[in-house]
Amino acid sequence: MRTSSAERKKSAGFWRFWRYRFMEIFSPGRLVQDKYTAFREVLRLDSQALDLLADLESHVFGHNPADHYRISHLCHRISDSVGAMAGQLHAMNPPAYWKLLDKHAELGAAIKALLAPAEPALGPPYILRLEEAADHPELAGGKAANLSTAARVGVPVPPGFVITAHAFHRFIDDNNLEKELAVRLQCVQADDHKTIIRITGEMQELILHAEVPSDIACLIEQFTDSLQPVQLLAVRSSALAEDGKVSFAGQYASELDVPPYDIIAAYKRVLAGKYCPRAVSYRIRHGLSDADTAMAALVLPMIQPRTSGVIYTLDPATPAAVESIGVYAVAGLAEGLVDGSRTPQKYHLPREQTVTSRHNFALPDNSLVNESELQQLRSWGLQLEAHFGCPQDVEWALDENGLTILQSRRLHQKKDPPPAIVQAVDLTRLLYSNLHCASAGIACGHVFHAPTGRTFAQIPVGSVVFTTTLRPALSQFLDRMVGVIAASGSRASHFASVARERGVPVLVGSEIHLTEGQVVTVDAASGRIFSGCVNAVLQKGKLNPNKDFPVEKYAQLAARTTHLNLTDPDGNNFTPAQCRSLHDIVRFCHEKSVREMFRLVDRKGRGLGKARKLVTDLPLVMYVLDLDKNAPARPGSTITLDELSSLPMRAFWQGMSDPRIHWDSSQHHVDWDNFDQVSGGIFSLDTQLLASYAIVSQEYLHLNIRFGYHFSIVDAICGEQAGTNYLNFRFKGGGAAEKQKLFRLQFIDQVLTTFGFETSSRGDMLDASFARAPLAATEHALTRLGMLLAATRLMDVRLTSDQQAKDEAENFIHLAEATQ
Repeated sequence: MRTSSAERKKSAGFWRFWRYRFMEIFSPGRLVQDKYTAFREVLRLDSQALDLLADLESHVFGHNPADHYRISHLCHRISDSVGAMAGQLHAMNPPAYWKLLDKHAELGAAIKALLAPAEPALGPPYILRLEEAADHPELAGGKAANLSTAARVGVPVPPGFVITAHAFHRFIDDNNLEKELAVRLQCVQADDHKTIIRITGEMQELILHAEVPSDIACLIEQFTDSLQPVQLLAVRSSALAEDGKVSFAGQYASELDVPPYDIIAAYKRVLAGKYCPRAVSYRIRHGLSDADTAMAALVLPMIQPRTSGVIYTLDPATPAAVESIGVYAVAGLAEGLVDGSRTPQKYHLPREQTVTSRHNFALPDNSLVNESELQQLRSWGLQLEAHFGCPQDVEWALDENGLTILQSRRLHQKKDPPPAIVQAVDLTRLLYSNLHCASAGIACGHVFHAPTGRTFAQIPVGSVVFTTTLRPALSQFLDRMVGVIAASGSRASHFASVARERGVPVLVGSEIHLTEGQVVTVDAASGRIFSGCVNAVLQKGKLNPNKDFPVEKYAQLAARTTHLNLTDPDGNNFTPAQCRSLHDIVRFCHEKSVREMFRLVDRKGRGLGKARKLVTDLPLVMYVLDLDKNAPARPGSTITLDELSSLPMRAFWQGMSDPRIHWDSSQHHVDWDNFDQVSGGIFSLDTQLLASYAIVSQEYLHLNIRFGYHFSIVDAICGEQAGTNYLNFRFKGGGAAEKQKLFRLQFIDQVLTTFGFETSSRGDMLDASFARAPLAATEHALTRLGMLLAATRLMDVRLTSDQQAKDEAENFIHLAEATQ
């Protein structure tokens, strides 16, 4: 009997749960190793998912539009990465996170439904007579449907027929091109011009080398014969989205002067024109998919005009206070006019015709059209405008048989605005350039340093925040900021993602020095910072909005993928059930996996059977489990610091053993509280039960330090990838009175916030974190933390006042900063 995928997953989850419980009891050492392996995989997937989410975000919000196939492909990659991430977190603690797998499956199904393409219609009709096209715009495309409608309005149009969008779908299907096109369109994004040129060339070759289905080819030839006697034809693009809300003016190909025997080859060239570089770029910049622009083709007899041109029924070139019709004319074909290679004769006719205006109208001696012809064009233009309900851009031709309308579409040009006076940017005010843009935008404001012993809630409204890293906690206060400048971070950070959604510019760069209160202009797109409010830069930002991209099209997709709702890890809503997007699951997995490692080993040191005693001159007992060394430790074996390759352990120990910190060698620093409770003199001070311990690898450190009646936990990743680096610290307890213990916490809090940590306190426990900083900064933070822990041994006993705690904190800060 076959089982479903859901049943198999449920069964796998059941066995994983009981395996975890078994290992907790019988093999805690193996469980530690497995947790660490899963944790590193969570961090790798976190970095991967955030990079992909940043790419997707730039596409769905129109910062860097991309083809729908690329967006769909990215969504599937992100979902796979996030699903693997959730699976690794579940492996770290199956009882706690099994609901997360269900939430990922739920989101995945919703995203798949949003991305599912409509099945293309492959059946007839493959050909429509032009007079039928008005009733079937979904088959005939915008250009053909509009021309058919124009005929019904009563203006003269040539005879013709339409090769429908269904014929295009059949052409693609019969030649098995759908997958070939899709795999190439997955690479297409607006800012990668070289790839667009390469990919579109490949797609056009695929179209040109394919065969038109024989039944469709026969129909095309039959309808061509019905236009006889015609010596030459025009085969014009009529894509489904063309000449509608989006014009596609000049983007697609039209084949002119086509002999009837060459009609099939000309049709294929029009289809191939769908994939020319300019058309693909235009399409994706307007948020349209390949399916949205299925190609129909309009076949007309070729006219040999004496004069041709266009009508703008509300000419944008006339002054704002004047409304007139513009008629533009060139001798012969209008192709040179619409492609900009020829200068036309221009005529401006009043929209409201009066006897006076008609008699005052004068034509030049070399006019290509007479007054009667101009009045006829004016009349037809207004008829078409009235019928379509908006100003029209109308193409016309004049031959020996008179005037003919060849095309009518919505006029997309607005009235020309008055010239904008934008002064050149004063580069003498440029402070920094070539910075990394994490979120595009331009803003001006006063610099606020955060944090410098203050909370983010103190950020003044309208500030340009200067911070060491792009911390997720900052996102809760984005409404106070007009811009952010960080010493480290990237566009892949959670904060940068939220900033992009809010339109707040974010720049990243090292060696930036700004004074608190200084006024600066942040030009994130160009990676520059200017002194003061530079109006030319701000005006430049206003002149270049991306108005073409319909952000609302991908609103539902963004809500389930890129949008971040879980911003507070300590909030009541930080649960699997409240994960409403893939980004939420990424944030949840990262935060919870770090906390799982923070609780890696219990206070009794279960799982440290392979640990070796650290050889040190400091008067403390520490056992080290090196996860990079799988060989079992012999009883009584030791290890030196030189034998450890752990970067975070070395950095931390550098601070612990700083020669300026005095250690009383007459006192052995172990867990005195536990010693008092259980030993009765039975246990040696070297026992693992009372000792401090460290679990390490090359980039990882988990440290539990037991000094007298207080304990501390340090958990850190310190490596080359700044995005995965973090340092978490917990301090709790003490042997002095409650008030004195709180004085020590005050001391620690003041020191850590000054050094860029985020802190929070509850009772006699303090938690602190330092995240997503480069290797050198993370090592420096570990060294300072090591110094701090060494300096705070028994400090609670001697602290007697709030002022003393502040003074000693200031002294320690000066001491630590002297090592920089």
